[in-house]
Amino acid sequence: MTAWEHDAVAPGTLTSADDKIQSHESAAHEKRNWVRLSYDCNNHCVFCLDSNAHDGTMRANLDIKVQIIEGRKKGATRLILSGGEPTMHPNFLDFVKLGARAGYPKIQTVTNGRMFAYPDFLQRAADNGLHEITFSLHGHTPKLHDRLVGTPGAFEEEVRGLRAALDSGRFIVNVDIVINKQNVKHLPQMLETFISWGVQEFDLLHVIPFGNAWTDARDHLFYDLEGNEESLRKAMEYSRRPDIHIWLNRFPPPYTEGFEELIQDPYKMTDEVRGRREEFDRYLALGEKLRCREPERCKHCYLQDLCDGLDAAIDDRSQTEVHVLRMAHPAPESGSLPRAEIAHVVAKDLADAAPLIDRAGANALWLELESFAGVEQRNDVVRCITRDGQELSRLLETPRPFAIVAQVCASTEPVLAALSPVPQGLILAQPDYARVTENLEHDVDLRALCQKMPAHVRTVNIPACIGGREPEPPVSTLDASMLGPDARLDMGHYTERYIAAGYRTKSRRCHGCRYDSQCRGVHINYVRAHGYRTLEPV
Repeated sequence: MTAWEHDAVAPGTLTSADDKIQSHESAAHEKRNWVRLSYDCNNHCVFCLDSNAHDGTMRANLDIKVQIIEGRKKGATRLILSGGEPTMHPNFLDFVKLGARAGYPKIQTVTNGRMFAYPDFLQRAADNGLHEITFSLHGHTPKLHDRLVGTPGAFEEEVRGLRAALDSGRFIVNVDIVINKQNVKHLPQMLETFISWGVQEFDLLHVIPFGNAWTDARDHLFYDLEGNEESLRKAMEYSRRPDIHIWLNRFPPPYTEGFEELIQDPYKMTDEVRGRREEFDRYLALGEKLRCREPERCKHCYLQDLCDGLDAAIDDRSQTEVHVLRMAHPAPESGSLPRAEIAHVVAKDLADAAPLIDRAGANALWLELESFAGVEQRNDVVRCITRDGQELSRLLETPRPFAIVAQVCASTEPVLAALSPVPQGLILAQPDYARVTENLEHDVDLRALCQKMPAHVRTVNIPACIGGREPEPPVSTLDASMLGPDARLDMGHYTERYIAAGYRTKSRRCHGCRYDSQCRGVHINYVRAHGYRTLEPV
């Protein structure tokens, strides 16, 4: 059984789309401790991404106990017992009890559910503190499910366990479905069947090219997304019901148009990278190429853009000179940095920025500060960047030789709308946010504001279809926030910056735009908040 990611929300508690978005975001950012119990499974799923790790063994009790206890000490609030198939471990119930004693508010397992068909096992799991069971169920009939999991009789046994868990009233019960060529056309009927049993929460997982899925079975698993849009959209429509929760996992964002709020929270990318951290670290430290990097395989992978960006970051880091070096706290403590024409410094104020400026050693500065007091005293500043209305007013009133980048948001929009005349050297930018709730709180009608601006106002990070003018091309930048303390590229830090600024997307309709080849699109959270409908091909 594959340990798919899952985010639980108590069913039936939300009544509006905004409430769902906020609740789903909170769940996605919850601190979890994934604990593998086994390297074995009593199913043989044709798409199992974990199959290469299956050697028929169970993890040692002591290792599991230490991981459970240490995870709680580090602040994890959800314990997830996974595998392989976690219920195959002879001490599964004891680990549930240990999690409860360690103080986890939520204890969950991701399972093929067959052991829960045994009433005593189900009752003891509840008594020991198990709160939530995620059943992996990939068909609504014995024929379909059993074929996909390679185990005759698995459907009947799992359904007995699922229905018993529902009837007990003691668990949150949800269902994982791996969408593939065999079941995609049945997806709406599958959801309707499971809902009729009382299931209210579903994680729809896009098949990915790892493990069993990338063997000879691939031709029977990977499907044409465009050819199956009707089934996929009918499935997504269930999310409009206030009592039903749909999660998409590793699903290509452009195929969610109309249901963009279902796009997987970008924060989950950190979990994906963590699961393959050893491979990425070997690549960065030893230059050992990722074995999965094949064009035919990559086009099916949710990590393709992240990996492409990583390759570009490695190349940028290898240079002795860069155009722009972005510096923010904490900066690398040791190691050399390439020479830069411009240092883009992110800090609280000039005093806070001083060590970053010294570390960068550039002749020209882009300053992105919370307070610009005293900026007029420096003659090396060529650009000031702000998303604060008061600071924007301060900069506009300052005798200046520098450009002003106004990040358009609820704070700066009134200042920008009131400008008359609009000064030269003003640049508009769309800020990127780490959470979709920040977009919902701070974003304004970007297109309407840009339409009011005269032609001399430039834009950055705003597609031409929204800004009404061709934006400044992206500037080649090495972001020191992607580096570790020793100034070497760090996978964890790289992933954080990729999510914050590099994770961008476009509508499939954008392929007809004359700016398509040079347009980076918009940040994924902008689309999650406002939809692909904001992008109109020119």
